[in-house]
Amino acid sequence: MDYLAQFGYYWFWFGLSMVLLVVEAVHGRFLFLPASVAAVVVGILSNFYPYVAFPIQILFFVVASGSFIWMTRSFLNERAAKMQQQQKILEQRSYVGQTLTLVSPIENGRATQDLNGMVWTLRGQDSPAGTQVKVVDMGEGWLKVEPD
Repeated sequence: MDYLAQFGYYWFWFGLSMVLLVVEAVHGRFLFLPASVAAVVVGILSNFYPYVAFPIQILFFVVASGSFIWMTRSFLNERAAKMQQQQKILEQRSYVGQTLTLVSPIENGRATQDLNGMVWTLRGQDSPAGTQVKVVDMGEGWLKVEPD
């Protein structure tokens, strides 16, 4: 412990961060990346506040890494659910045949529109906002539309 204190505890945290990054590169499930970020945060804080005892730093690391892992997991789960929803829509071709009102104009053959919380690229002939269009085809992230 005295050896770590001699050079500063922040070197330990930066080293731990590097080890966690290597483990993340091998593992690849975004479990060790948030813990690595937490180690960097504790290392920076340890550099600016060297008088904080090492056990307190460990406690802070445990709390910070747990929080970062929880935030990452919730973000990834939300993202996966949205991707599954979009895949289901694509498989069922749910929007083909529907009539939409353009929120933004189609310019140079393209526009974007939010449908049920997902942003789609609209492809079709130039039309002003407010125009009624019919979806005639769809693919991953795009809808082909024609004036109705």
